[in-house]
Amino acid sequence: MSDYSTYIQTEYRNDLNYSKQFIFSFGSNYSLGVRLFPKGIREATIFFYAFVRYADELVDNPHQKMPGQTHASIDDFISQWKEVVKYGPTKKSHPILRSNYWIFKNREIPFDYSFDFLDVMKQDLYTERYKDYGQLENYMWGSASVVGHIMTFIVGYSNPTAFDHAKALGEAMQLANILRDISEDFTDRNRVYLPQNDMTLFAATESMIAGKKMTPQLFNIIKHYVERTEILFQRGINGIHYLDNGGFSVLLASRIYRENIRILKKRNYDIFRTKIRISKIKKVLMVCTTIILYPSLVLKNKFNIMRNE
Repeated sequence: MSDYSTYIQTEYRNDLNYSKQFIFSFGSNYSLGVRLFPKGIREATIFFYAFVRYADELVDNPHQKMPGQTHASIDDFISQWKEVVKYGPTKKSHPILRSNYWIFKNREIPFDYSFDFLDVMKQDLYTERYKDYGQLENYMWGSASVVGHIMTFIVGYSNPTAFDHAKALGEAMQLANILRDISEDFTDRNRVYLPQNDMTLFAATESMIAGKKMTPQLFNIIKHYVERTEILFQRGINGIHYLDNGGFSVLLASRIYRENIRILKKRNYDIFRTKIRISKIKKVLMVCTTIILYPSLVLKNKFNIMRNE
């Protein structure tokens, strides 16, 4: 397959249909936001998130077969991706690998970003604890912030400052997931993402998590990280106006992830109650309120920049 135009005429449509069925079958928080992107950006995003979800499932659910899965492990996936990056895709390449090669190539996205992401996915197989926030931040770069950088290339940007805000938003989304899933990660995967030195600082212990009892120590550390996450969300949202397209969808996805934090606060930071779920009705309501909020947010951010120049 010699160039992108040839790909568009041959394999593109089949790869898109495969990726649509794959990503939307998981019903992720991204699904609604993706549907609202302009067509070209929407399709590129579907390809990319199929890549992200496929790799993530290979790590988190290695014994559950995915639709269209042909890779035995994350190592197998990484190995084949390296071959595609080095030699280019063929008609025999997996649809997710083939489509993402052309997305990265056509939009001039550094392939190194994809390997940063895959390295962290593989890290989840053997790293179960993080010594300090610096180590967790390195993990979040590969698991979330680099995804924000790739999406910034996909939607386009008017100012390189957009990447700083994308990093903050990626960290915020990842921390929202970490806080929501503390009990599940510990019980099902023996993972504790909260940094060990902060656990010690707040006198919170893993036995408290194992006992599923909300102690004052756990309350304090969860509250601390919720406040940190809120700051990161605001910093990320403040950069949406730097995006050429898709700012509305990014804001919507941000608000859906931030809803996890709002619910956790409403539960008085109790991480052991029933798993936080955001209903479809709630998401539709958030679409409506985001339509109202988005124009004023963009104007406010632009005004603040003009005032500070």
